[in-house]
Amino acid sequence: MIQTKIIADSCCDLTPALANLLDVDFVSFKMTVGERHFTDDKNIDLKDLLHTIKACKTAASTACPSPDEYREAMEKYDASFVVTISSKLSGSYNAAMVARDMVLEEYPDKKIAVIDSKSATSGETLIAMRLHEALLSGKSFEKIEAETREFVDKMTTLFVLEDLSTLIKNGRISKAAGLLGTMLNLRPIMGTIDGEIIAHEKVRGTQNAMRRLVETVAEKLVAASKGSIVLVMSYCNCIERATELRRELLEKCTALGEVIIVPAAGLSTVYENDGGIVLAF
Repeated sequence: MIQTKIIADSCCDLTPALANLLDVDFVSFKMTVGERHFTDDKNIDLKDLLHTIKACKTAASTACPSPDEYREAMEKYDASFVVTISSKLSGSYNAAMVARDMVLEEYPDKKIAVIDSKSATSGETLIAMRLHEALLSGKSFEKIEAETREFVDKMTTLFVLEDLSTLIKNGRISKAAGLLGTMLNLRPIMGTIDGEIIAHEKVRGTQNAMRRLVETVAEKLVAASKGSIVLVMSYCNCIERATELRRELLEKCTALGEVIIVPAAGLSTVYENDGGIVLAF
């Protein structure tokens, strides 16, 4: 029997229950904050990481998994679907593609599809969930790959961060825009277009931003059938906010059949920072 596996970089955030259900093989990002080094695996101390980020005046740097790390994971299975953070945000996708070429050169009968999520965190989670369901359905490898790529192109990612410092320090948004947001208490509702971060609109105050986030989801799903959409929400150190937001989303967005909340792992924590929320649907 052909063994097919889902492999993901560690920006794919999962609860312990989801990790057990999906049985994903992870390849880890590495993070450096000041003089401290962290590996984004199950042993990472997220509270320590968050504290270190807050105390450090310089930008946290991140290193994606190497081609060799991806190759080692791919070689274990007859077939694999590999899910990565957006290729516009990291070298993880490119590293996975290099590994794929290496593996197929030595084992040409293997099947390997590298999926650029064009998203991050909860976006990767949602893709992994859909892959798992498709594999259980018995569809062919080729059909699953085609349907997954089609879904990625239609998927929406939205997020609100209380702390923009990491995005500013790493050049993801301009320093001027970030400082303006801090000074005026503006909370940009952001998202991705073809894997690149864009700002949808700026709202004053966190509560207003969360309310507007719910409205934006409802607007985007107005034509969807009742209960037909699954949304995944990643949160960083703000379970109460995530739980309340989940309640409001289910109450006001009739198209949502399920809202799954997952805690930010290491890489997601670096960029979401304390209080960050990322939605994918």
